[in-house]
Amino acid sequence: MGVALAGLPMLASAVCVFDDFGDIVNPDDPSCRDVQLTYTRNDNTGNNIALGFDVPIPVDSLTGIDGFRSYQSLHERHQSLDAASTGVEGVIVGQTAAGRDIWAYRIGDTNSSTVDGVTEGAALINGTIHAREWQSPEAVTEVFEQLTEIANDGGFGQYLHENFNVVIVPVLNVDGFLQAQRFPDRTTASELQPRDGRMRRKNMRHPSSGGVVDEDIDLTADNFYGVDLNRNHPRGFGQNGGSSNNRISLVYRGPQPQSESESAALLAAADLGPANRLRMFTDAHSFSRIFLAPLIGDNRRDAITRDLVSVMRSVLNGKYRYGPSTNLIGTTADYFASTLRIPSWTLEIEPLQPGDFGTDHGHSGFILPDSEVARMRDEIADMLLAGFYTQAGKPALRAARIRDAETGEIRYDAAWVAEGAGRRLDVGINRALVPGRSYRLWLGFNRPMRWRNAQGVLTNYRGLSVPVFPYIRLQFPALAATSDQTVSGDALSWRTAIGEDGVVRYSDDALETGFIVPASFPAATPVAMIVAVDARDITGSRLDADPATSVNWSNGHWVGYEDEDGSPTDLGGTDCSFAPFVASDPTSPAPAAPDGCRETAVTPPTTPPPSGGSGGGGGASLWWLPLLSLAAVLRRRRW
Repeated sequence: MGVALAGLPMLASAVCVFDDFGDIVNPDDPSCRDVQLTYTRNDNTGNNIALGFDVPIPVDSLTGIDGFRSYQSLHERHQSLDAASTGVEGVIVGQTAAGRDIWAYRIGDTNSSTVDGVTEGAALINGTIHAREWQSPEAVTEVFEQLTEIANDGGFGQYLHENFNVVIVPVLNVDGFLQAQRFPDRTTASELQPRDGRMRRKNMRHPSSGGVVDEDIDLTADNFYGVDLNRNHPRGFGQNGGSSNNRISLVYRGPQPQSESESAALLAAADLGPANRLRMFTDAHSFSRIFLAPLIGDNRRDAITRDLVSVMRSVLNGKYRYGPSTNLIGTTADYFASTLRIPSWTLEIEPLQPGDFGTDHGHSGFILPDSEVARMRDEIADMLLAGFYTQAGKPALRAARIRDAETGEIRYDAAWVAEGAGRRLDVGINRALVPGRSYRLWLGFNRPMRWRNAQGVLTNYRGLSVPVFPYIRLQFPALAATSDQTVSGDALSWRTAIGEDGVVRYSDDALETGFIVPASFPAATPVAMIVAVDARDITGSRLDADPATSVNWSNGHWVGYEDEDGSPTDLGGTDCSFAPFVASDPTSPAPAAPDGCRETAVTPPTTPPPSGGSGGGGGASLWWLPLLSLAAVLRRRRW
């Protein structure tokens, strides 16, 4: 007996019949197979479906518009960015069943090392694996555009360009996307489960011939065919109720894992990273405003994934939710999480639920109004750029300098320099700081530590919050803790230009501020001083507390990223490596340097990230993750 799809009441006029899994059981019945439906603004009569807004029609435009661009325009835009930038490498990574090229673009400088001399990390973004999800190619194209636009900004963008690679596949399911755009206002079969035209989900592979299904929406015998490319991977293939072996199912997984040319193309795109340097994978979809993140039982990798998602969710003030799951079902995110042990997720772009911007007819969430597209693109780009910065590396102090504020004489100058696979602290100058005198402290970091808006004003990155000035404490371990002194500063402390005590390489990667050694300071004999610095970078990561070891990524976690106790916690800590000294006699020799901090400096509290729960309200989407199984939730969302 047929049932309504995933518990939804069957419409009186419905002629497609569904089984308990949600698959259509009468695909050969002309009264189901040959039904054509038309999307309109307000007309809901007959076979019309009213959206409640104008039906989006693809527009030919090389630049972003408030609406959706045609595939040809998107492709030409990608090609123009490739041609115009030495930092972009476009590569054909495969062909579709119809023989169309699948392109990937690697964005970043041409070498394989960071400015610090360690191996560069990379991220992979996959777009448009499901043909009907037009939000995806628009969002990833915006990321592509922004990365090239900010590559020479002298700060955040240049840092990413020189220290991180981003590989983007804007449209993986080219055949299906073109089919969806051929018929922007028409679909087939059932309002509960529309199939071809605008609502095609799968690729265009014919399961019997191995060729392609026809592109004519009026010839509907094969409108149910194709493979769900996001169920075609080996990790979870055919498991946990998330896919089907029924060839007409919306979630037909294919005959075997990675059977499809598009799946092979995605693996080839990963090799541009290359794959062993990937630190982050995003598969951009719509809809439901959630990060569907596979957990693999690796505590460190799973915790890093959670914290990284928290950063990105904070960028949009918790607008997106976090949906962790251990139920792998053969998605791309399942594959990269399990195989490469990197933070991976299916990013479901907005809307949150059907009917947010118009009527609720079950699949309205897959159609975003033109008026929301430009805003959506910018938000997703901002969110992912924050993720890239977080995974590009971790902040570290590289150098410290102290000058006499009156004479300009350098009294202390030290820097971490490369030595073998690590670093050693090179102290070039270490002369006594004399009580009663004022000094200027300059600190140089390995990355931009603060964000500036388009007007050059120091501010927080969108949605995030870090102190303007780090917590800096001058500690004297040989004396009582009451002798310690906190160093203050403000936004003007951060350097933006090259020059004496200016930037190291990027805007806001160095600061300069003042302090006074009190005249009453007890320094009859030389007293060692520790410059204890607890700084957070743009997205809130703490310093690598042991710069002697280079920070890198391996096997699902950070290596060489320690706290002040030397523990590899993936959380960082307080740097206490710079140790000048105070003495009444300016010619006194330096005492032995202390071994680490007297105490852990604690950064003043920042705005907490959004909670890890899925949040949201009721309806037909992913509200109850992770309380429900992922497969059951997806069925409620009509896949």
